Amino acid sequence: MRRTTVYIPPYRHAQAAQKKAMASPKQAMLAQDGTLQGQDPILHIGKTQFQNADFPMDEQGRTYHLGTKRGEVANKILSVGSTKRAMLLSQLLDHSDNEAHLFEIESDRGFLTITGRFKGSPVSIVSTMMGMANMDFVIRECLAVVEGPLAMVRLGTCGAIQPPAHLGNFLVASQGSACVRRDPDAFVPGSTLTPYLFSQAILPDAALSSLLQQHCAAALGEDKALHAFNVTADSFYSSQGRPSTHFDDRNDDLLASLARTYPNALSLEMETFHLFDLARCSGGRIRAAAVAIVLAERYTNDFIAASEVEKLEGLAGLAALTSLHQYELGLGIQNEQTLTV
Repeated sequence: MRRTTVYIPPYRHAQAAQKKAMASPKQAMLAQDGTLQGQDPILHIGKTQFQNADFPMDEQGRTYHLGTKRGEVANKILSVGSTKRAMLLSQLLDHSDNEAHLFEIESDRGFLTITGRFKGSPVSIVSTMMGMANMDFVIRECLAVVEGPLAMVRLGTCGAIQPPAHLGNFLVASQGSACVRRDPDAFVPGSTLTPYLFSQAILPDAALSSLLQQHCAAALGEDKALHAFNVTADSFYSSQGRPSTHFDDRNDDLLASLARTYPNALSLEMETFHLFDLARCSGGRIRAAAVAIVLAERYTNDFIAASEVEKLEGLAGLAALTSLHQYELGLGIQNEQTLTV
């Protein structure tokens, strides 16, 4: 299937966006005259021939997992977990009744990229899905198709490890992030190894994180938008201390161990550390910050009401986009004229 860049009309309402995300309409096709035929407003990327096994790209320069190429991704990126959240937050981007303003593309692997402008500044919203492996795809493949530096804010959800973090709070990882990993060798019969490995901490970009903290506090209140230390786990269950009768996870005291190892730890999720790690290893090209919405209190076993989540996503999304808009990336970014919007 030949891949073609097209302009996509905007979603008018978050409810309509959610409906389109859940439905299975006929896939849109590009006609010879350049018009979009079919019911689905998102450009879908199918199977194609790739080259270079070390970093696969097709003949158009599209990446293997995200399916994007140069001109389709901005230098400022908001990373979110789901396509539904990406569509919801795309409502915050600039729009005009007289012209198409969003470019939207979904890859064969299910990654959705929406590129538009926020207060005139180019920005992309990318659905990263869950876990460090998916975050790795997104960061490396986005960096490969932009010129110059990249600023990325991760907006996710998390569990609160301990007070003062509570349900509905915004936890900005301004104090850094560490990683907890399950060690398979510890589960070999006779092994004396510790089942879980704790890393050293990595700090975010100070200026971007400060902007994110400022705008999250303005949106939710300083008492509910907290400076936080984040812990990223390599799984949702075992490495986050969730008990199981089906597996030998040896994690009964894992949350307590996390609190002892990282006394300031508040948020527990699965992506932030890898974002900070790749930013650290990028030679200064990537500037990263992260915020997570508390959906669960691990220390009380309480979960947030589902009716509250979308409002919080909108507030946090606006804070993240505003932070990216105000952040000065510096020289060397791609010419705005090369973007699709």
